Amino acid sequence: MSIGSTRGETRPEWARRQERERRHRRAKSRLRLPFAVAAACWAVLLLWLAAVYPAFTGDAPEPGAPLYAAAVRAVHTGPAALAQTAAAAFALGYLVAALARFGVRGRYSGPVAVALAALPPTAALVVSAAPAAVTTLAALLLTGAGLRLLARRAEGAPERGGPAQRLDLAVLFTAVCALALTGTRGAGTALAAAAVLLLCLPRVRARIALLTAAALAVPIALALLGHPASPSGDLRPLRAADLALAQHRAAAPLGPVLTAVAPPADWDAAGADCSATAALTDRWNTATARRAEDELASAWRQLLRDHPDRVLDARLCRARIAWAVRAGDGGPHAATGVPGPAAGARGLWHPLHAAATWSRTLLRAPQLDWLLWRGALWAYLGLAAAALHAWRHRTGALVPVAGAAVLGTQLALTAAAADQDYRTMGAALFLGPLLLTLATVRTRRTD
Repeated sequence: MSIGSTRGETRPEWARRQERERRHRRAKSRLRLPFAVAAACWAVLLLWLAAVYPAFTGDAPEPGAPLYAAAVRAVHTGPAALAQTAAAAFALGYLVAALARFGVRGRYSGPVAVALAALPPTAALVVSAAPAAVTTLAALLLTGAGLRLLARRAEGAPERGGPAQRLDLAVLFTAVCALALTGTRGAGTALAAAAVLLLCLPRVRARIALLTAAALAVPIALALLGHPASPSGDLRPLRAADLALAQHRAAAPLGPVLTAVAPPADWDAAGADCSATAALTDRWNTATARRAEDELASAWRQLLRDHPDRVLDARLCRARIAWAVRAGDGGPHAATGVPGPAAGARGLWHPLHAAATWSRTLLRAPQLDWLLWRGALWAYLGLAAAALHAWRHRTGALVPVAGAAVLGTQLALTAAAADQDYRTMGAALFLGPLLLTLATVRTRRTD
């Protein structure tokens, strides 16, 4: 029998009772913050949902995530948006709790989370019937789970398991599964983020690898059962946009098949406006492009063999939303894309709807675009705050774990961005301000 256990047994009953009460109060105080933040955020998001009911973007989610579209059709748009508000409230409270493990006080992280639930750029995303809302919330959950697992490692308790660790691993599995089910871009984000977590969390590496593999297998299993849950996506617009930029950079004779898809002048104009695939797809003959899929793929592969720099140039041009703080000025598609509300999003109460519309219109001032509608700035600020915290407290793994989801999003957009839609970087708009609160921690809390 150890000395510690002997002393514990010889202590008076009143001392042991006081110790149990002290631990109970400490556990309750740790739970109080995330529950309070989640409740406040949900209340604010419910006001937004009431203002734009049934959903901000209406009843027709954009293509690219068939499983999400099927879920929206099954439960209808309003209940789907309501479920997203509940998930967002939980994710924000969960992330605030994760940051508290690194010493961030609720007086800083709590108001930031509530502000994110109230501001039009982030709130409108949550109450939209769009797959980007799911990928954003999944990125928040993945980051929160990674930070909590890292905090347990720093405290020397990753092997003990227990309900808290099981919760974190379940949240991680749910986040990776949700990302994988939103399409190839979400699956790429999940793979990149999971790879970072595997490198930075060695003591739970086997569990993370197993859960990630199981989550990524879900869309594959659904596809084998006949549901297009994980489509490869329509690669024609991406490849054609690459060809258009190459044609604009160095004009060459177009084959008869490509000329039938779009006139040479349209190819050149789309190359000059390389920020979105719509610069060409708005001009081309859709039926002819569908029939010429093999010829487009062959021409793109030849371009990749002969001039890979032009393919990379086109991809980086469209991925400006992921890396650049300010929007470009090279054509009408270079500006930050901010979808407007659907005609049917009239809300449940007209004054509330009018207030939401007015606030969103106010913040669409061009001078605020780089600050409120582009996630790159907040991604860099959040990582800088994480780096400062890591330097102060000698926790080098904090930077990659905190930035795993955003980095995965940026890499996925570099590979397959189609336009400058601000919602594709929604994860950075949420995570950046919350990670910025790490800069407020000067000394590590002991409780």
